[in-house]
Amino acid sequence: SMTRRPTRAQRKALTQIKAAGEALTPRQVYILETMAAVEPGDEAGELVYERGVAFLGDERIAARTVFALLRACAISLDGGEIGGVERYCINETGRAAAQAAKERG
Repeated sequence: SMTRRPTRAQRKALTQIKAAGEALTPRQVYILETMAAVEPGDEAGELVYERGVAFLGDERIAARTVFALLRACAISLDGGEIGGVERYCINETGRAAAQAAKERG
């Protein structure tokens, strides 16, 4: 079968993902890899944020790290905010950024 070339929009998105992967710190990449390793929908892969405190499982995550991942569009709010608690999950951009970082070593 013929392989279709990526559209201009897809090429632009891939470039942005690659740039985001290169801009991420090792800690941010570790968090994304941890989130990506969990089955979608499993709460163990959710980053939970409340009043300046964030956790991924039992591990505390700095609020600035959460904001950096949001700026990189690597995580998305999952189900909105309930009682002041925000739950974030990794998205396709985050998965691609983690993969790009992994491929670079």
